[in-house]
Amino acid sequence: MNLRNKLLLVFVALAFAPLALVSVINYRSGLSAVEGLLRARADESAARITRRIERTLETREARLLELARADSLREYVRDSQPAQTGGARQAGGPQAAGGAARGIPDEVQAHFGTYFRNNREYLESVTCLDSSGGPLFRVPDARAASGDEASFQTSDFVSSDARYDSRVWSLTRAEALRSPVTEESYGAARRVTVPVFAPTEGPAVGAVVAVFRLKGVIEDAAETEAPASADAARVGASSPGDAAAASAQTNARPVVVALDNATGTVVYHTNGAFTHQSVAAALPYFAGVAARMKSSASGADFYDEPGGDRRLAAFRQVDALNLSLAVAEDYTSASGPVRRSGLFGGLLALAAGLAALALLLAVARRATHDIERVARGAAAIAAGDFDHRIEVSASSETQDLAESLNLMTERLRGLIAKEAESRQFQSFLRISAMISHDLKNAIAGLSMLVANMERQFHREEFRADAIESLREATEKLKRTVARLSEPAKSLSGEYRMAARETDLVPVMRRVLSTVAEPSRPLYEIEARLPDSLVATFEPGRIENVFENLVINALEAMGAVGGRLTVEAGALEGGLVFFSVADTGIGMSEEFVRERLYRPFSTTKTKGIGLGLFTCREVVEAHGGRLEVESRTGVGTRFRVVLPSRLFKSGERRAQPEKAAATVEASEPRASA
Repeated sequence: MNLRNKLLLVFVALAFAPLALVSVINYRSGLSAVEGLLRARADESAARITRRIERTLETREARLLELARADSLREYVRDSQPAQTGGARQAGGPQAAGGAARGIPDEVQAHFGTYFRNNREYLESVTCLDSSGGPLFRVPDARAASGDEASFQTSDFVSSDARYDSRVWSLTRAEALRSPVTEESYGAARRVTVPVFAPTEGPAVGAVVAVFRLKGVIEDAAETEAPASADAARVGASSPGDAAAASAQTNARPVVVALDNATGTVVYHTNGAFTHQSVAAALPYFAGVAARMKSSASGADFYDEPGGDRRLAAFRQVDALNLSLAVAEDYTSASGPVRRSGLFGGLLALAAGLAALALLLAVARRATHDIERVARGAAAIAAGDFDHRIEVSASSETQDLAESLNLMTERLRGLIAKEAESRQFQSFLRISAMISHDLKNAIAGLSMLVANMERQFHREEFRADAIESLREATEKLKRTVARLSEPAKSLSGEYRMAARETDLVPVMRRVLSTVAEPSRPLYEIEARLPDSLVATFEPGRIENVFENLVINALEAMGAVGGRLTVEAGALEGGLVFFSVADTGIGMSEEFVRERLYRPFSTTKTKGIGLGLFTCREVVEAHGGRLEVESRTGVGTRFRVVLPSRLFKSGERRAQPEKAAATVEASEPRASA
């Protein structure tokens, strides 16, 4: 990928993309603000309308109870019972407005007339019943009445005029009984029945039934709502034109919809043409919101009108009527300024980004030539031409880079020369340290042999063993000196092991007889070895490992003596082990964790600290592992786990858990 494409990607990732993201976030934030404002306004409007509906009904019911408690009405109803009047109430016909209805006292007419005038926009009719449920008189449809006077009907009643709540006869106190909402020819209606008691105590002698048109109640509550707030329409207005458009939106009123939860009929709609129809037939696009209105106590949802306008409807339940009421705000008009400003901002961001990109590419083109020259020079240096110098013009932006590369090349030449010398010296030091360590172990064995010669030389069998030990020590010293001529093989992990299946027990007994047995009786030596134990290893290397562990154990116990325990055996998964345990001073957990296997790290006053490092390298080169357990003041146990046979490529072998220590020592000790 060339520089131009890289700059393009960087600009898009670090400049254009964030700018576009900010524009999108601002756009969405504006829409969210409009939605939140409309949602809050619609919910508040729905709550206010619901409260007004319930308050209107409660007020009308309270006034109806007051009307039923009027003494004149109570006396009239008591005196107009069927047994006393016979069919008297059938005489006469409807009375004209303002005329006196026959048989109805003037005071009763005055009370009903007042109730009529105060509630004529809500009332369909008010009927007075006797104790048998028959109508005494009825104030018919208040909308048809002329002027402010009520007309009284005293005959020619139909069956619908006598509908009421029969529970009224069981009441013992004044109480308003609300009947379920019913669908009448003029729309949804609600009947309220209140009892009329005799002037003296006793059961109800009559009832007053008021039929309220719910459309009128809801319409009155909805019309008191102010037009949609200018705030909702002006959110996001960024220009005088947007502000003017937003101002025009304030003239729009929210849409109010009331549904009967039982039947799904539209009880009220701001557009009266939809009233008294089912939602599915009149407002199919509103069906989703209607389903939520009937199933939820409250909430909000969007719906799309046929003309393409989108509205946000917030709805609530009118518990007193088993209706759900929604107030829908015009989301399309309110969000229009935000959409226009968002589009303008996005286009402006795009134009600014393209202009900046063009300028950036023009500047980059000027620097491309010198950058390519620096790149070619760097490639030549990377290929090994450390004498190459990078030349650029003095006014180039890459001049400092070129000079830095030239200086780096000069210093790199010197560092490479020093590194070669340092590697040679470090290799020599490491080989020397390892050879010296092996020589030290061999000399330690010879020293123990010489020390025992003074006490045991008179014994024939001792002299024979001593001669054999001297021969083996001499061969070992020869092999050690020979390793100086093959320095690559002196580093345990840097050559392929010449491993073969070998009996491990003779190797261990030979080391014990040479290194450990001469130390009796200062040390108690306990060897728990099987008759034979075949493992895959290079005898010379593993012998050095075992010898190093035995010498370390003897040195750890020191002149105070102790017990040396050597074990060997087979493990699950085709593995064998041998272990060396002592009762010496042990090691701390920190030393085991941080320093035990670190080269040139030791706790002994003598030694160079390569013993355990070399042992672990040799064991791991054989495909095994070196384990250690130690406890300060108790002792140490080292265990070497080796494969018992050669494994094929890809063959897996089990790795058993570490065995518990079989000696008192359970924490590793430091040795070199």
